[in-house]
Amino acid sequence: MSLDEDKDPCEVCRVETATTIPSGGFDGIHQNCPRCGEFRVSGKALSIMGQGLGKERRAVLSGWVRNQNTLGSIPLITSDSLKTILSTPVPPVMERTEMLLLEAEKGLKNLGDTFNINEPRFLAATYSSSSQDVDYLLRILSDQGLAEAQAMGGECEILPSGYIHLDELRGKSSGSSSGFVAMSFQADLNEIYSDGFQIGIMEAGYDPVRMDRVEHINRIDDEIIRQINSSKFVVADFTGHRGGVYFEAGYAMGVGLPVFWTCKKSDMGNLHFDIRQFNCIDWGSSSELADRLQVRLEAVLGRGPKARNA
Repeated sequence: MSLDEDKDPCEVCRVETATTIPSGGFDGIHQNCPRCGEFRVSGKALSIMGQGLGKERRAVLSGWVRNQNTLGSIPLITSDSLKTILSTPVPPVMERTEMLLLEAEKGLKNLGDTFNINEPRFLAATYSSSSQDVDYLLRILSDQGLAEAQAMGGECEILPSGYIHLDELRGKSSGSSSGFVAMSFQADLNEIYSDGFQIGIMEAGYDPVRMDRVEHINRIDDEIIRQINSSKFVVADFTGHRGGVYFEAGYAMGVGLPVFWTCKKSDMGNLHFDIRQFNCIDWGSSSELADRLQVRLEAVLGRGPKARNA
């Protein structure tokens, strides 16, 4: 830990001790928790969370943060997005067992290496509010011959059938729930992303991904291509008319992904001629954008796997 980092209670799970990371002039807090992962929370959202959420809703919030980290994103929780996150249902049991298996593989260097089921990350990865839930999910994996406990201290092993199943899970590209957001990263659009694009995509039942919030060590253009290829659709916002957005939308069309076109109303007149033929969502506020994007996504793709009534 560097000298400018502190240890404080995690603002998401309120159980683990998290590293608090200096965030400059940001009105909120930036933390990295061994259970939840890394996240940022606005000051207004912190105030709401401080009023008490309960173990079950904190488990949902913790699971959402961990899932965003798995997608490569360090999420920002705002007061508006908090409502949407907390209303997200806990995934079905079988999906949670697959989440446990996927999380167990992380960090293993060799086949046959063990993982410790008692690590707090497994609570978040499986949207569990207690270790009893995690143990039960492991029991399901054991009954399926995918993983099993090896010792009393929590040491477990992924079995050969488990690795084969992991390959099958990774091969389900068409089952992706991610929506890649291509947009300008200028500071005055951050709230539009958090309270507009992010909420609209989440309310439709999908996971939003924005490139500047993805942690990676690859060349940026290679990572953009990788993220788009692993997404179910792309939302391209042309506010500010950045060349990268035109490229990312064009690439997505080239590989056959649905593209949803958006632009701030005051900037619509500057849209390139080739884009004007598409049905573009012209937004004036983050709430309008969230509502219209949700409706458009559901009309074209249907309710996503993480929708409240999916």
